[in-house]
Amino acid sequence: MKNRIISELYYLILLFPLWWFLGMEQFLWCLAVGVIFIQFCIYNKAEFRINIITILLAFFLIAYGISFFNIVEKMRYITYFRNLSTYLTAFMLLVITWNVVDKWWQIEKLLNAIIIVMFIASIVGVLAFSFEIFRVQFRSLTGYFMPHSIAKTGYGSVIAVRNIGYYNWFMGLGTYFRVSSFFLYSTMFSSTLAITLPIALFLRNINKGKERYFYTSAIFFMGLALLFTTGRVAIMAIFVGYVLFRFVSLRSFALKFSIVGVFLLLCSLFLLWLEQSGILYQIIDLVLYSRGEGSANTRGKIYVQTFNSFLERPLFGWGTERDVKGLAYPLGSHSYYLGTLYKQGIVGFTLFMSIIFLIWNKLKVKVFVDNNFTRFFKYGQFLMLVFIMNSFTDVLDLDATTMFFLWLILSLLIVGKRIYILDKNFNKDA
Repeated sequence: MKNRIISELYYLILLFPLWWFLGMEQFLWCLAVGVIFIQFCIYNKAEFRINIITILLAFFLIAYGISFFNIVEKMRYITYFRNLSTYLTAFMLLVITWNVVDKWWQIEKLLNAIIIVMFIASIVGVLAFSFEIFRVQFRSLTGYFMPHSIAKTGYGSVIAVRNIGYYNWFMGLGTYFRVSSFFLYSTMFSSTLAITLPIALFLRNINKGKERYFYTSAIFFMGLALLFTTGRVAIMAIFVGYVLFRFVSLRSFALKFSIVGVFLLLCSLFLLWLEQSGILYQIIDLVLYSRGEGSANTRGKIYVQTFNSFLERPLFGWGTERDVKGLAYPLGSHSYYLGTLYKQGIVGFTLFMSIIFLIWNKLKVKVFVDNNFTRFFKYGQFLMLVFIMNSFTDVLDLDATTMFFLWLILSLLIVGKRIYILDKNFNKDA
């Protein structure tokens, strides 16, 4: 039965391009995982083990439920339940993997499925960026049954009418085709690429022969697709995350301290030179206004007004994002952290940050051992660093696919640590 559940998850992921083509992926993940979860409960007679992270996520769901009563715009109910479904999916994935996964090959099989579909999505994105003939647009099957009132909304229109990108403007590029591939938005495609690239690097690291060539190709196309999304924060998160990842991997405290000291000194001198020469302000302008002045100004206003509005309902938040006159985007958007604080208040935000901290803590290995599990945890730290930095500007629960891939990987990291500890204790006793 366990292997059957793993296979069902595996093929559910591999069929992602089909779900996207039909316009079903945004609600299918929750429904499909829900069916697998019910199947698992029947098999286990509603008995299963849980861990502290599952408990915290359950409390987060309760806080999420309470915040529902603070929603003031009825039109936002759809957004609320859509976002809630991503966390319900995450909860079910945690429970399923914690009770079903007990072998390394099961973990690798599910990771393989994610990288295969991200490889396909990246090829589609690269082709669409490069050649106009691949920039398809069509009405999805779901679009034919979707009520007009929902289809005309910003979110509904993306599901009803499928496309793999749109025209945008970027400094130096001018007007260009910004790819989103099989994801709702380009920012969600770039975020998912940034999160899954460490897993592709990990799988390349542990495989040899033909498999290694496959992962090398996947990494190349995924990296190229990430550049073509022009997702500035996601790209920066990959590079900065990798530097921090290599730094965290160092075991000598003296070496770490020396590197930090030299780095701070060189950065201080370099920044002083940039400031004196006037280049610093040009770089800041380039980063902030590379997509135009409106992008930076709009985000700044959103952050300020989001925080001020949060202070009106600090405990459980506003339940969902809110539209405000004069702003192009709703309050609670463009930052995962500030958005969670705004939508679920201090209670939800505290639980959210506690989950991130505990997952990070799970990835630490005190004794140096080199095997698939320890390498998985190391690259898992890389993933977490990318996720933490990218979440400053991107709200990942906008896209159910992004959340599904993220939480499946996190669930496998968590259960991987349990299997590693059990195997280590078994070998010690033997």
